[in-house]
Amino acid sequence: MVHKGTGKQGVKGELLLTERDLVFRPEIRGAKRDLDLLGETVIPLATLRRASRSRGSPVLEIRSKSPGVPAIVLFFFAKPPDMYSSAMPDPRGASMTYLTSSGLVYREEIDDWVGAIDASRGAG
Repeated sequence: MVHKGTGKQGVKGELLLTERDLVFRPEIRGAKRDLDLLGETVIPLATLRRASRSRGSPVLEIRSKSPGVPAIVLFFFAKPPDMYSSAMPDPRGASMTYLTSSGLVYREEIDDWVGAIDASRGAG
């Protein structure tokens, strides 16, 4: 998950869709997972303005008007490469190629997420 409060590194974790909410549970390294863990990001489906797949990338983009949650939250399905520490001659181009390729791999899965979110919003 990446948003203005996480910085470029973002937070690794698990994305869940419940009947009422889109929930992100951060990964806790070296600790046993607890379902009631503080630090979850909960976005009520009723506050979602839009869920979409960012074209050509492995990213689910969520726009919401939920209090306490940034207006735009991105969920990367593939870890973006660190182009700043790359020894590649064209790190920006290599990063774009990687993200575009990952977008092809995860396209159907992200489209399924968008469809499930839209269906849940319509049902509620």
